[in-house]
Amino acid sequence: MNKLILIGSCLILLSACKPLSEPLIEGEMIKLSIQCTNGKTVVIDNQVTIDKVLIDINSSMREGTEEMEFDLEHQATLESNDGETVTFNLFDGGKTLVSGYYVHSNIEDYCK
Repeated sequence: MNKLILIGSCLILLSACKPLSEPLIEGEMIKLSIQCTNGKTVVIDNQVTIDKVLIDINSSMREGTEEMEFDLEHQATLESNDGETVTFNLFDGGKTLVSGYYVHSNIEDYCK
């Protein structure tokens, strides 16, 4: 009986270490372009900044957008070194809409 409790406890602890959700944006991105609602375009090619945005998007809490309505704000595009792109919406408060999810990220407002 004690062995079963020990094995069960170990399985619970091991399953707790597994990430809860898959990353929304994968791959090495080299450029972030943001088309601001005020007409300004911001292009970021600083890898540290891009990686910070990716980590924030992939690790933040997210929820489905099926029943939500949004006034879309800034249009952002991440580009990989082989030319593939991922486009998402970026809001003034740092929140994003990515792949059908509202992501509670805290991305810097680059459109100020």
